[in-house]
Amino acid sequence: MFNIYKKNYPFYGRIYPVLILCLLLGLMQEVVALVEPQIISLIVDRVINPAFGKAPVENTSFFMFLIEDIPADNLGGILAILIATFVVFLLLYFVTFYARWNIAHYFSLSCDNDLRLMVLKKINGFGPGITKEYSSGDLITIVNSDSQKIRNFHVATIPFIIDSIFYIVIALVILSKISLWLTVFPLLTLGIYLLITKGFLKLLYKMDDEMWAKNSEFNTETQESIYGIRTIKSYGREDMRKKRFYDRADDLSEFYTMFGKKRYRYWLLYDSIDQIVLVVSMAISIALAVNLRMTSGEYAAFIAYMFNITGYFIDIIFLSSDIQDEKVSTKRLHTFLEKRDLVAEKYGTKTVSEKPHIELKNVVVNMEEEKAIVDGVSIDIPYGKKIGLMGKTGCGKSIIIKAMQAFVEHNGGEILFDGIDSREYDRGEIARAFGYAMQDVFLFSNTIESNIAYYNPDADEELIRKCGRAAEVDEFAENFAEGYQTIIGEKGFGLSGGQKQRVAIARALLKDAPVIVLDDCTSALDMETESKIFKNLEEFFKGKSIVMATHRAKALKDFDEIIYMEDGKVAERGTFDELMALDGHYASIYKQQMDKEALINE
Repeated sequence: MFNIYKKNYPFYGRIYPVLILCLLLGLMQEVVALVEPQIISLIVDRVINPAFGKAPVENTSFFMFLIEDIPADNLGGILAILIATFVVFLLLYFVTFYARWNIAHYFSLSCDNDLRLMVLKKINGFGPGITKEYSSGDLITIVNSDSQKIRNFHVATIPFIIDSIFYIVIALVILSKISLWLTVFPLLTLGIYLLITKGFLKLLYKMDDEMWAKNSEFNTETQESIYGIRTIKSYGREDMRKKRFYDRADDLSEFYTMFGKKRYRYWLLYDSIDQIVLVVSMAISIALAVNLRMTSGEYAAFIAYMFNITGYFIDIIFLSSDIQDEKVSTKRLHTFLEKRDLVAEKYGTKTVSEKPHIELKNVVVNMEEEKAIVDGVSIDIPYGKKIGLMGKTGCGKSIIIKAMQAFVEHNGGEILFDGIDSREYDRGEIARAFGYAMQDVFLFSNTIESNIAYYNPDADEELIRKCGRAAEVDEFAENFAEGYQTIIGEKGFGLSGGQKQRVAIARALLKDAPVIVLDDCTSALDMETESKIFKNLEEFFKGKSIVMATHRAKALKDFDEIIYMEDGKVAERGTFDELMALDGHYASIYKQQMDKEALINE
């Protein structure tokens, strides 16, 4: 338990004074719960019994002093005082309850958000290896479930346990004032419960990891079924996916059913012991009452205390099981947070200049010790130079682009910014130096305008429209009733592939980074739209460095250098005129594409 506090102190430490205040308010609620039976006992002995002709008797209630000066036969006056006292304590209970939970939840939510944001920051900052160790379901469960359990530990579990212990101790002291015999069976019950709880906690510890894994698998399956809906429908595999979903759901359901049965066996055992102890305790209290060693009011108070004490015993047991669960969640979440990002540790803190000169010298990228995807590639990109990359699918052009931006690690050679090794720079600063439009576009469930202005949400509306016009977004956006304010749906499901690519290009332009990177980002566009976009982009490209990977040879005609790649190596390089004169791969592709374009235009 101490370890949970220690691990989460950086996030929750600042509100510990608030939580202590909430704990005191909770103890005030328990004080109210403790005094209520005392008032009831007086009502029985000094009002109800006398009303039926029995003589009023003294009892051990705390509130005897309130009615000492009232004549014993003034039943209405006594009842009014006791009811008024009861109402005051009832109001106190509601006030403390309301204040406690509003304060606790208000302040703890900010801590919970900080913890979730730290996990999200870790996910965003981590290298690609994170997806190999954790599935998307794992990460969702860590962010949502584990962080929530940590908050529950601070706000509910520990305060409730302290409340319960406080009530039990004070209630036993009160019962001992009536008769020590009344405390024997509650204490005996506690001993029996502790023995049973050892097995119960062992069961929970065994089941918790399996429960987490099955929830994670189900979350992953659900996420893939939603995000892959277009692919599923296009292949007519809804039935197959439905079966996979139901298999996961049934597996999870069977586990919870099995786990629930085992838990209910313990609950049944706890409840049976509770009932037995209660009956025996009632028998003892009746014997005491018959022998005039307990009044009717004290008997009524005893019954109330016994019900509450046994209830609190069970609460403590199940709250202890929550601690076990919260302990595992803390370990899992902080294991993730403390995981070293060995890739990030290679990088420094330098900031990329506003006009970077980028050099790749004999760069090698070898993914997972397989054959090099990029092998000895050298490219010189002084600021303002336009570089085009071509080659068959899998030739390595996209990997070069990602390595340049530190999205993929190079295993050999050097990548330099202004003559300084890229690993001396902050990885985030390297990413900020590039405006990146990729082939596989991810759009957020928001408006077209918001997706374009993703890098700068406060961007001027005219600038957003300007970038949209340059990327030919206007062509389809103006056909929507809401225009640029149209919500496009999760992952851009409301748009076609070509429309999403145009939004991605506009988003890269609005970033206004010194280096523009276009990675086959017009592959879903027709040649006419592509030509319009490249013509529109000339204004944005002025003075900036451009690196573009494409299968369209014509798009690179005006570039300063065209690099044709094969099997991760540079096969041809030069200007458009030089490559056409070489009459190699590039020239052959260019002629084929131009002949096809001419045929389409006829």
